[in-house]
Amino acid sequence: MDNNFIIPEDKTLVNLSSDIFSHFGLKTESEGIGLNYRNKKLCFILLDGLGWNIYKRTGIKFKNEIKGTSVFPSTTSNALSSFFLNKYPGQHGIIGYQLYIKQVGAIVNILGYTSSAAYMRDSMERAYPMSTIFNSESKITSLNRAGYSTVNIIPGFINNTSFSNLLYGKNGTDTFSNIFHSFYVLEENLKSKKDFISFYLPEVDQIAHKLGPYNDNTVETARYILQRLSAIMEKYPDYDFVITADHGHVEVENTVNMGNDSELMNISILPPYGDSRALFLENSKEIKEYMEKHYNGLELVVKGNNEYSKLLGKIDERTLPNLPGLIGISKNNDIYHFPLNQRKYTMKGAHSGLLQDEMEIPVIVA
Repeated sequence: MDNNFIIPEDKTLVNLSSDIFSHFGLKTESEGIGLNYRNKKLCFILLDGLGWNIYKRTGIKFKNEIKGTSVFPSTTSNALSSFFLNKYPGQHGIIGYQLYIKQVGAIVNILGYTSSAAYMRDSMERAYPMSTIFNSESKITSLNRAGYSTVNIIPGFINNTSFSNLLYGKNGTDTFSNIFHSFYVLEENLKSKKDFISFYLPEVDQIAHKLGPYNDNTVETARYILQRLSAIMEKYPDYDFVITADHGHVEVENTVNMGNDSELMNISILPPYGDSRALFLENSKEIKEYMEKHYNGLELVVKGNNEYSKLLGKIDERTLPNLPGLIGISKNNDIYHFPLNQRKYTMKGAHSGLLQDEMEIPVIVA
């Protein structure tokens, strides 16, 4: 394994999930990370894309902060599933932005639960409900069953989608229309004295993809959000607040367009899928040898070996058939693209691999 890789071993999002949900007396999958809470009520804040690298550049300091790590692949679908389902990636199986799902017989955009070739949100839900394929209970549902009051605060455009319903269960949700509205909605729910509040903001991730993690506008966006949150948290001493991220971002150097590789297509049953920095392929001697020869910027990990299991954590036999046979992990700042649709593909910030900037995340307790 490449020496620059950060392997998710402890203080990961799974450990943080266990720490938080065990605080409410729930049975959890792993050891926690030893956070000390003052209050019973808790507000969990996830700032999509706020890697440790961006966080430190904001200059905002909190008294209690540690450096945690994302899960692998370090991408939103995997990270949020690992936290809210309290399972390792190899257990829940939602390990990429694009997944080949045998039951559906297609490569699926998992956030939209639709074909990656023709986007139509949740187009597969009626025929194959996501919950029947990824059959894991949300810890929010477990909290509600245990008698705790909860609310999940998310952008309106992802409310009641297949993926959101899997993460949060069909429990109480409140929505916002933009970043300014989001802080109002957060405060209104803090006033309601719910036992557990989760709050998700996508803005840092969105701008980091477009401008890169070190662009002044990216850092200023993160700084503004943290300043607003800091002011809000001071007003509600009955709550403990935990702020973290799903992943960070690396600054993209080159885009490798695999759509031009006709030889790879000729020896493959499926096109490459997964994520831009964690590529999923079939596993065959021919494909592995071809990738080793022509794509030396990728670290190849084969399904079934110790490295594969270590990266994905505990692996459930039920998820094993849908896990990719071969994973290629970018060893530098390059991204890899196979055009499953005609949308223009440009990014200045990216994630899903194992480099420091995409794996290290802040864990802040206030």
